[in-house]
Amino acid sequence: MNNPWQYDETIQVGTDYRDEDEVRAYDRRMQTLRDVGGEVKDIQRALLLSSDSTVWEIGTGTGECALALAPAVRHVYASDVSPAMLEYARRKAEQRGVSSVTFEKGGFLSGFRPGHAVDGIITQLALHHLPDFWKSRAFDVMTGSLRPGGRLYLRDVVFPSTTDDYDAFFKTVVDGVRSQAGDEMAQRTTQHIKTEFSTLDWILEGMMTRSGLGIVEKSSTGFVSVYVCERIAKRGNGRNGGMRDRGIG
Repeated sequence: MNNPWQYDETIQVGTDYRDEDEVRAYDRRMQTLRDVGGEVKDIQRALLLSSDSTVWEIGTGTGECALALAPAVRHVYASDVSPAMLEYARRKAEQRGVSSVTFEKGGFLSGFRPGHAVDGIITQLALHHLPDFWKSRAFDVMTGSLRPGGRLYLRDVVFPSTTDDYDAFFKTVVDGVRSQAGDEMAQRTTQHIKTEFSTLDWILEGMMTRSGLGIVEKSSTGFVSVYVCERIAKRGNGRNGGMRDRGIG
C-alpha cells in the first residue's frame, strides 16, 4: 500500500481464505456448485474474446475460471489477495499442464497490475469484500487497465433497489439457498448479508458509469447480478452505453 489511509484488502471479511483448510473446502464447494464451463462460455461471449485476447481475472480464488479460459485466449493474468488460494491455483495449473496463466498476488487496490492494457477483466464474487468508497476506487483501477473498448465481466451479490421489504427478500433468498445447497450454504449466505459489503444496484451502477464504463448488459437471479461493461472513450461522462436488460428479477 502506498498511503496509510488505503483500505487493506488482505484482511478478509467473512470467511478467512488465508487458511489452507478453508481453501480446500472452498474448492470442493465450488466444484459442486459451479458450472465453470458455462461461466467461461458466457464470459467469452460477453467480453468478445478471441485467441489473441489478454485477460485479467481479479479474485481468481483457486483458479478454476482462469484455467478453463486459458485455451481460448492468448494469456490470462490471475490475481488474488490470498497466498493460500494462489498456491492452490498454481498447483492446479502445473498438474493440468497449463502455462498460459500467470498467478500473482494482488487485488483491486494493491499488488499486481498487468504491464499493458488488457482486452477483458473478470471478477466474480470478489468486489463485495470492499466498502463502497473503495469499490469506486477499484472501478477506476479496472477502467484504467482496459484498452478503449475493452470489457469488464462482473458477477457479484448486488441488492435490488426495487425491493420494498428486504427482510422478506433475504428470507426468500436464504430459504432458496437452503433448499438447493443445504444448511451450510444457507448459513454462509446469512453471514454474507450480515457482515460483508454488498451494496444496492443503483450505487454500484453509478460507480461504473462515473469511472468511464458503459453498461452493456445486466442480468440478475435472486441477489446475484452479472454486469457486462465496456470502457468508453471518455472517462467519467456518466453514459450508460446502451444497457440491455436480460431477465432482471
